Amino acid sequence: MKNHKSLAILIPMLFASTSSVNAIEIFNKNGNKLELYGSINPNHNFSNKFLSTEIVSKEDNTNAVLGLSGKINITDKLSSYAKIEYKTDLFMPEDLMDKQQPNTVRLGYAGLKYGNLGSIDYGRNYGVIHDAQSLTNHIPYINNNSVFAYNDNYMVGRNNSLLTYRNNNIFGLVDGVSFALQYQDAIKNRISDQQNSVGWGASLKYESDSGLTAVGSCFTSERPISDQNKIDLKSKSVDSYGLGFKYDANNVYIAAFYGAARNLTPYHMHSDRFINETQNIEAIAEYSFDSGFHPSLSYLDSKGQNSNTPKSELDLAKQINISTRYEFNKNVSTYMNYKINLLKENDFIKDNKIPTDNIIGAGVVYQF
Repeated sequence: MKNHKSLAILIPMLFASTSSVNAIEIFNKNGNKLELYGSINPNHNFSNKFLSTEIVSKEDNTNAVLGLSGKINITDKLSSYAKIEYKTDLFMPEDLMDKQQPNTVRLGYAGLKYGNLGSIDYGRNYGVIHDAQSLTNHIPYINNNSVFAYNDNYMVGRNNSLLTYRNNNIFGLVDGVSFALQYQDAIKNRISDQQNSVGWGASLKYESDSGLTAVGSCFTSERPISDQNKIDLKSKSVDSYGLGFKYDANNVYIAAFYGAARNLTPYHMHSDRFINETQNIEAIAEYSFDSGFHPSLSYLDSKGQNSNTPKSELDLAKQINISTRYEFNKNVSTYMNYKINLLKENDFIKDNKIPTDNIIGAGVVYQF
């Protein structure tokens, strides 16, 4: 199982995944824009075992995200756009003694948009499954352990070599309906778990004026040739789909996501490489008070099934998150989250180093 940092390290995704209204405008002339955005997130995590009163300081996950987005008008209808987003872990030492990567490029793509015909771009971007899974990413704690939020894993999360076409309102003919088509080229210059062959994906989204949104996403991809003879694979392809729903109105935010996949999730037990089938359920409910206080409750359940293991049903993540967030203004907020881990230890969880302790995370976010 991939190693993940806990809790609040993903909170900048809430603020920096798109260029927000809080971005600093560097240049704006005749519709040509250049904006700078980002966030700084000092935070720390604590852990405690089930029914234990002892709270142990776990780790510092302070980080920062910085992004730059631009748009240039070529003609009245044709424009070009680009975005690059960079993240650094501020808790890392200045001089590294190992190969750990403290700085990463999260996004980097450029494209063209022509009127109602839509937009097309290429580079490091979000896969189409993110269109549906992001609805429960309103408060990102729940998705920290979600197998459908892994990065560099086909068309979930962020990845390279993605060619994405998006069209809003069906060429301007149907309000509230949009769709995306995505192609991913083969990626070979990585470790085997992060390689992939050619793949295709699509998503369809409907938004109503009442605050309801529904998104469906899917993709299929070939496994790299080096993986196609692995004994744990039932087929030579990776397939996944996700369904997301949300209601966002009257200070209430409720969202749910269901995802299923085949041969998508890597792990390293009994010399096998990939879990045959993965199922994921996420849900979140949040209420926003006018004072700036945002309490929320979320749930995550990820399960896998393998035909070649003594225990066919595998628990990957199961947790309840009780969260609070307070916004001082549009730039500064503070938060606290308590993750109640519902996993019970077994051989699979021990071998894959899946944590079973409860986590308390707290921090402050400055965004612009």
